[in-house]
Amino acid sequence: WGYMNSSNQAIAVIGEQAIVKVFNAIGYDCFYDTEPEAVITRCQELDAAGYKIILILEKTAAQIGKYLDSRAGIAYPIIMPIPDTITHENYGMQRLNQNMEKAMGIKIGENYESR
Repeated sequence: WGYMNSSNQAIAVIGEQAIVKVFNAIGYDCFYDTEPEAVITRCQELDAAGYKIILILEKTAAQIGKYLDSRAGIAYPIIMPIPDTITHENYGMQRLNQNMEKAMGIKIGENYESR
């Protein structure tokens, strides 16, 4: 696939360039794919290159939910939606909550005042 994890980082970030490029400053490898098919292909390429964590802006991750669901039992790479400044749908937090509830029976951010 031609990609090598040459930075010795196990982390890649995928999403809109204007937002993702800030992650480059802290040493993560950044890829500026936004179309769902391109993001899925990029994830597969990064997996083959040995990345352990792939962060995807939540606006982009929300568009590939079925792909993320299909990877539910696969340990690596961990593909995690991260909040962006554009989306206000909380897809990233919802997904994290679902994964934590599935793995540990814990709900993150649950409103305990209503109990």
